Amino acid sequence: MGRFAAILLAVTGTVALQVVAQAVVLACVRLIGRRTRGASELRRTFWISLGIPLFFGHFAQVGLWAGFLVLLGALRTYDDAFYFSLVTFATLGYGDIVLAPGYRIFGALGATCGSLMLGWSTALIFAAISRGVDRGGA
Repeated sequence: MGRFAAILLAVTGTVALQVVAQAVVLACVRLIGRRTRGASELRRTFWISLGIPLFFGHFAQVGLWAGFLVLLGALRTYDDAFYFSLVTFATLGYGDIVLAPGYRIFGALGATCGSLMLGWSTALIFAAISRGVDRGGA
């Protein structure tokens, strides 16, 4: 598989996993809204803001990038690739594991995808909480 094709697949897979995780979150928000109608605003906000499906969705996205890094030979072990992908996805970039020059684009694009996906998740949680507050918790 060529690097360009791998990049396209990784980015497409990342967005697809994000969409699935967000669909699950929205279904959970509706369920939480129905089950916590009489509950305090703090309680409803707490459950909505957890965004647990998004958390697992982001781990799946990191795992996808790690898989591509191992598949392409950029890193030898999945453990190293997952760690590198997680640190890159979160835009921490510790630098203790680095990619060879021919693979550095994966680090840059992984960080870009991570920023976008984490921001997208934050926006979804904010919108869900705002909507719940605007509707009086419904």
